Amino acid sequence: MQPISIACFNQDIWIRVTGRGNFLCSAALKQIVQEMIEKEYYHYVIDLKECEQLDSTFMGTITGIAQRLRQYQQSLFKVVNVSQSNQDLMENLGLDELFCIQSLSMKHQLPPDLSPSCFTESSFYIPPAEEKEKMHEVVVSAHQSLVEVNKDNAEKFKDIIEACSKD
Repeated sequence: MQPISIACFNQDIWIRVTGRGNFLCSAALKQIVQEMIEKEYYHYVIDLKECEQLDSTFMGTITGIAQRLRQYQQSLFKVVNVSQSNQDLMENLGLDELFCIQSLSMKHQLPPDLSPSCFTESSFYIPPAEEKEKMHEVVVSAHQSLVEVNKDNAEKFKDIIEACSKD
């Protein structure tokens, strides 16, 4: 099972993350959203109900997506069904200032016409020859987004940004 699956309901793009939301699925998430924005989809719901853990690259990737969507007046970006530990991580980085975070206790349900069978697993693939370069680009971009949203994050992530920028 892929960690990222996607469904479209009216003009909303629902993205479900299963397992770990980490650097391994960040490139796929970024690519999916870029393709959907090109098709003029500007409403995104990231569902973390089945997500066990988030890393900083994944959180930076969704931060970059939310920042990009701000240029579109009709955009919507929210993260739903967030566990307490994942919510604490996101709030610690200041992401609650950028987009709506709804906890698991709010029980955000799928729209009635959007059943789990409507979701399609991501088939994103990076050729091995490009993999290291692409992953470094995603990691640097994600962490720069975290710094842009909250300057206190600069000290937390400067080593990661420097290390990945050198390679």
